[in-house]
Amino acid sequence: MAETRRSVLQKSVEAGMTSLGSGLSGLALRDDRDDVESSKQWHSGSTLESYVLPTNLRIDDNETNLALSCMEVIKVSKNGKQQTRHLGISSNHRSILITSNRPQGKVKGLLKRNIAAAADGGNIQRGAGAASSAANTPVNELDLSTIVRLQLGQQSRRFFKARAKSNNVQNSSAHPQSLSIVYRRPTNTSTVAAVGSAVKDSLARMPLTPSGNNQVRMDAGEDSLDLIIPSKSDFDALLRTLEDLLEFYKEDEPYSNQDLSFVQFHLEDMGKRLGNDVKVSCHEWVNLCKRFNAPVSKSEATTMYRKLSPETDGKDIHGVLILMNKVKASTYKAFKDPRDKLFQKMAISKTEGVQRRIASSPTGPPGAFVKGFGDGDAAGLRATDNKCQVVSARAFLDFLHDKQKETDISIDDVHDLFYQLNGHRLSKELEDTMSLVSGMKSAPHGVSWEKEFITWEVFTKYLMLESNDVFNPDRAKPSSCVMTEPLNNYWINTSHDTFLYRTKELFHDQKVADKTDLQSYTLALYHGARAIELDVWDGQKGPVVRYGETNFSDNTITENSTKKATRSVSSLKFSDVLQTIAYFLQSEPKSFPIILLIENHCSLPFQEIMAKNIESILGGQGFLYTPDPKLTPTSALPSPADLIGKVLIKSKRAMSGESTVLNDDFDDENRIAAAPESDGYDSEDDVYNNVVAFTSSGSIKTEAKNNATYEQLFKTAKHDATEANATAKSLSIQYDDATRRAAQAQNHADALLRDVGMSYEELKKKRRSGSDHVAEEGTEIVFDGEVAFDEDRVVVKGAENKAAEIAAAFAETVEESRLVFSAASAEARSETELFEIARQDLAEMEMILAEAKEALEEVSNRNRRLKEAAERGLAEARSNREYADNAESRVAAVKALLDKSHDQAVSSETVAGTADAEAKISEERACEAEARARKARAKADNEKEKANKVSKKEDELEEKLASYRKVQSELIEAINSAQQRADDAVAMSDKLTDEIREAKSGSFDGDAKKVAERKLKERQSCMKNMDVALAEKLTLEKELRDAENKFEDLRRKTKLQAKAAASAHKQADQLGFIADQLEDHALEEREAANLRNTACAKAKQSVKNYDAVLTSTETQLSEAERASEEARELAIVSREKAEQLTKDATEGVQDTSSLEEDVSSAQIDCEAFQSVYDLAKESKEKAVWRAAEARLAHEKNCLSLASLERDAMSELLQKEHAQQAELLAANAWENAKALAEIAKDLKEDLAEANSVAAEKAGALAIATRFKEKKRRVQPISQTLSKLTLLHSCSHRTWAKSMKKPNWTVHNFPDQKIVKMAEVGKEEWTKMVEFNKNHFSRAYPPSSSRNYNPLLPWAMGCQFSSMNFTRNKFMLLNDGRFRENGNTGYVLKPEYLCSDSLGDLDDAMGCHRPRKVTIRILSGFCLPKSIDIMPGIQKRTINPFVVVTLYDGSPASLLPPPTFSSGVVKGNGLNPIWDENEAASFTCLNPALGIVSFAVYDHDDVSKKDLFIGGAAIPVSCMREGYRCVSLFDSNNSRSGAMKFSSLLVNVKII
Repeated sequence: MAETRRSVLQKSVEAGMTSLGSGLSGLALRDDRDDVESSKQWHSGSTLESYVLPTNLRIDDNETNLALSCMEVIKVSKNGKQQTRHLGISSNHRSILITSNRPQGKVKGLLKRNIAAAADGGNIQRGAGAASSAANTPVNELDLSTIVRLQLGQQSRRFFKARAKSNNVQNSSAHPQSLSIVYRRPTNTSTVAAVGSAVKDSLARMPLTPSGNNQVRMDAGEDSLDLIIPSKSDFDALLRTLEDLLEFYKEDEPYSNQDLSFVQFHLEDMGKRLGNDVKVSCHEWVNLCKRFNAPVSKSEATTMYRKLSPETDGKDIHGVLILMNKVKASTYKAFKDPRDKLFQKMAISKTEGVQRRIASSPTGPPGAFVKGFGDGDAAGLRATDNKCQVVSARAFLDFLHDKQKETDISIDDVHDLFYQLNGHRLSKELEDTMSLVSGMKSAPHGVSWEKEFITWEVFTKYLMLESNDVFNPDRAKPSSCVMTEPLNNYWINTSHDTFLYRTKELFHDQKVADKTDLQSYTLALYHGARAIELDVWDGQKGPVVRYGETNFSDNTITENSTKKATRSVSSLKFSDVLQTIAYFLQSEPKSFPIILLIENHCSLPFQEIMAKNIESILGGQGFLYTPDPKLTPTSALPSPADLIGKVLIKSKRAMSGESTVLNDDFDDENRIAAAPESDGYDSEDDVYNNVVAFTSSGSIKTEAKNNATYEQLFKTAKHDATEANATAKSLSIQYDDATRRAAQAQNHADALLRDVGMSYEELKKKRRSGSDHVAEEGTEIVFDGEVAFDEDRVVVKGAENKAAEIAAAFAETVEESRLVFSAASAEARSETELFEIARQDLAEMEMILAEAKEALEEVSNRNRRLKEAAERGLAEARSNREYADNAESRVAAVKALLDKSHDQAVSSETVAGTADAEAKISEERACEAEARARKARAKADNEKEKANKVSKKEDELEEKLASYRKVQSELIEAINSAQQRADDAVAMSDKLTDEIREAKSGSFDGDAKKVAERKLKERQSCMKNMDVALAEKLTLEKELRDAENKFEDLRRKTKLQAKAAASAHKQADQLGFIADQLEDHALEEREAANLRNTACAKAKQSVKNYDAVLTSTETQLSEAERASEEARELAIVSREKAEQLTKDATEGVQDTSSLEEDVSSAQIDCEAFQSVYDLAKESKEKAVWRAAEARLAHEKNCLSLASLERDAMSELLQKEHAQQAELLAANAWENAKALAEIAKDLKEDLAEANSVAAEKAGALAIATRFKEKKRRVQPISQTLSKLTLLHSCSHRTWAKSMKKPNWTVHNFPDQKIVKMAEVGKEEWTKMVEFNKNHFSRAYPPSSSRNYNPLLPWAMGCQFSSMNFTRNKFMLLNDGRFRENGNTGYVLKPEYLCSDSLGDLDDAMGCHRPRKVTIRILSGFCLPKSIDIMPGIQKRTINPFVVVTLYDGSPASLLPPPTFSSGVVKGNGLNPIWDENEAASFTCLNPALGIVSFAVYDHDDVSKKDLFIGGAAIPVSCMREGYRCVSLFDSNNSRSGAMKFSSLLVNVKII
């Protein structure tokens, strides 16, 4: 069975691989396309390095010309031209190379010229993959790491410009093989000459200051390489290859050495090309420290550099890594690394770990190497080395369970994780398969060394991995299982005013504030937006998308209603926008549905064009979703999963049986004004009814046909309201006058009663009892005159009381002044009414005059436009005629040049023939001379060789002769030496003889006998030595004589051999001289032949040149003839067009005389009405003045009368005329009572008049709303209506909204959302209930400002439109839709979707809040802010972190809680906070809350905080434990320097 399994596995592996290579190549790890066969052919490698490229994309290291072997493509340049190029992939599979026709050395953006760069492999090389293959052809190089995305179709700005400029770039159907490679471009000149692993994102210019200032988002610093691939097979091969390489690059990146990548990026960004021989100077190291934001000064960096290796002038990249680690270590000396605390709690020594591992393995040899520690390199560590520590899998599992709260992780999962972290990427199945193929054995017990332990370096790598991100990676992946709910159950990423071009000048220059940009739709879609806005208006030739303001003249809703802009604004063709969306869906066919939020301002003909464009562009390619006719108002809408790759339309749907719609929900009107509300009435209910009149409570309808227009009904209601108001005003004046008179009379009567000392009731009772005419007892009443009684009035006759007489007389004067005042007041009211009528008539006449002037101006402008168009047409025709004449002249000139070129070509061919014949003859002579010279040289060489041999023998004899001489010398020296020894022995013997003789004679002291014996022995020894020396001398002399004999014989032979050698050399020299002469002759002939060959080559080249010139001239002639033909046709067309325009200008000019007469007549009438108005105004002012004078006179008389009456009363009392005083007081009281009754009656009349006026005013308000609604009723294209799924209408009441169809959408400005939230739970709950089955959209206050989207999300809004500009709220939007893989759709929480809501707080979870505690521990590789400020960019950053909780509960109305960390001075490389204080928040709505992280750079001088990077994490997606926070730029992207930046935090959620 084992053998069978081995055989099956081996066959399966061999069938799927082309070469075993590194042990991984040959197994296709992914295949996500339908073309499986082509996938097997192309995707034949499983790693980036081992990937097998298609033949026409492959560049070998020895390739000399890229244009000869690689894929032919068409590049679309910046100016829209199409240029043929050749494209290939570098040998290290990390760069795209494309040929260029520009001189080498010039660079544009990130595309770089390369002449001959050594294709150096290895781990250090990046971007330097431009091999010497481009040595002969200038090429551009694009590094894979800079590529952002691949865009299918023609959806880049260059394609847009090309289409707008000319028709040379065909549409997608004609060129389906269109591709844009979007990449990041550098932002400064120092990076132009380098290709980096990633490039700074200029879009990250995001001053996300704590104050939340809004700034505009750029286009992400992106550029594109735009290609058209003529061959379908080449297009498929290129697309497949690029997708595979980018996928491999993405897979490899997390497991690569991040420090190495970080250093490489900055070196490349500085302009250095990387390779094994790259060297970093001391100055460059100092600059790197500044770029790293390292916590070292310039002097410290210099000292550190020189201490590492002072003998070398430069450091390689590994030396730079060592220096960077030293810089980091300096920080960790001052501040404890928080990661080290974690590691120490789990770590054991490597020796202990290895001993445990060896003890568990019965087959493990002692002292064996333990591979896998470290970063997966091949270097081993002996089991006896205990200098560092490791973490075991079991300890790490406990860490995951206890600290990270990942309780679902098993020990097997940890083993797999360790295996990957230690540098192995194979799955266990693939490892077993490869082991069977290669014959390797598995590790003991099924667990390898790499699966059991990790080191400190690997542990820190794990902490920074995406798999340890605080954002749950499982929630960041697209999930198809949650995309099956109805469409209204999702939050949808929505872009506001998508068509606007986002620039810095947007807020400052009105000229660019309305500028549109087609690329904005592409950027928004790739940014994740799935609902995009289109404001569609009538254009000159078709519907256009542009910014505009709704134009409803005579708008009475608000006095500040916006008017239509008269200046021209930038616009986009509606069809171009649809085509851009189609291109995106071609590139992203698995995209969830795109919703077009159309605000339709078009007339009916243009709506028909809109519908036609939608059906042809989107429907023709299968992208359009057409609503099912069977869809009922209560039916559930399709899910996003059902609508993949589709486009939905949100606009207006006509009511059944109607051909009009009500346009009352445009954004610009809803922002500035809201329609007046009236309880119990909704004007929209009467839009399609027959209304004949209005009341304050509503309208009066009839079933009969009513011919009255809404304008007539409005005028009638306005007239009735004006009359009722005038009547009420008149009665109000009369009532005020009567009330004042009654009050004056009452005051006067009260004063008289106080004088008589009685109340009116007492006085009345007294009079009834008859006491009025009887004096009290004991009192004598004397009258000087008669007293006449007239009922209750006492008249004194003949009395001497003069004051009473004067008072009685003055009463008549008062009455007269009152009558005068009443008449003056009536006259003033009448004159005021006449003035109001004159004013209204004047206003109406001025309106008529304005309309007449406007009509005249419109016709005059039209006439002027026709005239200008005719003049432009004539000028264009003249210009085209001149151009055609010039083209014809050019054709004639090119023909003459062609004739001249033809003659020159014929002449050059004749010359070339002659030169060729002469060259051939000269070549033959040169060959013959060279042959003779070779023969002579060969013979001379042969003779010379013989002479050399003879000379060699002579030399050998000479050497022997020299050796004999040497022997003779040596023998002579030996003989002399022997003779010398003999002589010395004789001398010594003689000396010893003398000494013996002396010893015997007793000359020596001591024992003479012994001395003599010893001396005797010495003499005998000397004699013996003498004999030996003499014998040796005789032998040597004999040998010398023999040697001399041999020497003489050899000397004779040497002389004979020398004579023979001299003779041989003489003969060889003679032959050599002859050979030299022949060679000189041959050389002369060869030079002559070369000259003739050169002349022939030049002649032939001249023929080729003339042929090329002839061909080029023929091409130019063809092009000139074509251009001449086109120019002639264009001239004819322009002449016809000019004639037509002239005809239109002649025939179409409208006579303005009647309009001028209307204006003149209206002017005259207006002047007449002005005169009437002035007279009425003057009369009114005079009448008012007279009434005021009469009133003043009357008031003075009344005061005088009261004074006289009181004086009379005083006199009467003094004269004891009590009866008269009492009668006078009673009369005054009754007079005041009568005036009060009159005032009461007037009050009742006034109340009735006010009621009538209020009724008429209410009716006018209803008529006004009805008028505004009716004016917004516009025709709708039935075709467009049938294509629309979501219907937009205004919100009136929640009761009516809940009854609307499920496809209904309400639009709310953000301030309206806030007001509804401020009302309380009831309004909040109603909106949540509405959004469960319907749709709502919130939008910002303007095109440049954003709002907090959490509030509308919390209320269930599906569409929270955001301006894609840089601000903190856009960061929240990015964080929300980071969930579900940035697909643009996120499923709303259960309480926003379920049928029963219950208590709002319970549904949100406010009674079950979550406490979130976050400690900021450290940061890594924080870059400088992109916001350039003088002096700030030169220093090292001072980072600090701001953490903010945005809650989705009613607390959202309050400022969000914020925590700010301390500022770390001068360290962005590895800042450490590790503060005791932590950010602690209480999230009332965990399902919706978002935590925002923002890193800033604090400048101590300017006191400004510059944004560096940030991230927004939904609370529901956060994970506990020690986590990294990957920082994003403002474009929600991790690229450039931001690619390496992150934070380490500790999160606890309770």
